[in-house]
Amino acid sequence: MMKPRQKYKIVFLMDPYTTLNLDTETSLLLMDELIQSGHDVFWLEMDELCLQHALLKGNVQAVHSIDPFCLGSKNNMGLDNVDVVIIRKDPPFNTTYLHLTYLLDFLNPQVIQINSAAKLREINEKLFGLNWPEFMPPTITTMNPQALGQFLDKYGKIVVKPLDDCSGRGIELIDAQQDSVNDKINSLIFDSNGLHRFVTAQKFLDAVKYGDKRVYLVDGHPVGMVNRIPAQNGFLGNIHQGATCEKTTLTDKEQKIIDVVGPIFRDNGLFLVGLDLIDEKITEINLTSPSAIRQINEVSGTQIEKQIVRSMLNYIHKFKNRKQMEYNGLIDNKSSRSPVSRLLSCHTPVINSIIDRF
Repeated sequence: MMKPRQKYKIVFLMDPYTTLNLDTETSLLLMDELIQSGHDVFWLEMDELCLQHALLKGNVQAVHSIDPFCLGSKNNMGLDNVDVVIIRKDPPFNTTYLHLTYLLDFLNPQVIQINSAAKLREINEKLFGLNWPEFMPPTITTMNPQALGQFLDKYGKIVVKPLDDCSGRGIELIDAQQDSVNDKINSLIFDSNGLHRFVTAQKFLDAVKYGDKRVYLVDGHPVGMVNRIPAQNGFLGNIHQGATCEKTTLTDKEQKIIDVVGPIFRDNGLFLVGLDLIDEKITEINLTSPSAIRQINEVSGTQIEKQIVRSMLNYIHKFKNRKQMEYNGLIDNKSSRSPVSRLLSCHTPVINSIIDRF
């Protein structure tokens, strides 16, 4: 085991181990590398979180080893006492996930979040790419069946996606020539209770047959990539949906896209990002627990978890140094406060005047 220059306490907020797809699971590789680097790694599941008054606590378990997988006994810990919380819970980004981000807002700003809970709440994976419409295929987001039907008529074939899920779940390919098109559209727009819901749809890109490229970015920089070929007669490049993987590189246009979006990811505290590209166009930007490290390693003969962990530790070290400078009054700390503390700081004079009355 490597002796670290500074030993960190790092909590992974996870789904239950029994629900993980071990063929594609990325978090375990990162945990193993962090353990081998001499750091204390802890496992935490969402139902073991508790906000007691304004203190966020969790029943964490030390991760002793990954293979074989071995956890320690549960220990109730105030999460302000750890250095990093790595949020690796998978979508769907439903109401429960939304509430989770609210709880994480109460973490002390000294605790690093990867990725930032506030940004996971603020940014939708399916829509984020529309900030660069020139890099996206034609896209519509609506709960209006007529609008979706008109979009289908214009492009002939479209891919319709839910806004809150991942791994290809709930994605449908609709052909304007197929039978019962209106019924199909209505089944996607209306949920089981008959209520409208937003969906996003993109022009179908026939070039998906040549692959759906996943580029893994760390702090805005690409560290690995894999091309995912849909299964025969399929259209989904998701590994969970049977796609096969092959080695790939970035085209000049794809590199230009990353040169534009990478700094934005970095500036928004999006340390781990999975960028999906089809035909040199962004189709999704994965922020909640992006995966595919195992597949990248397999096709490229690398171990990019080592590079990711090195970058992560450097990121933590720089963050800690900045916090120390803030504490010493050498730099302003307003931008790095938690969402809750920033909100309260705006109203401090009002709050103090109310308190003075009592």
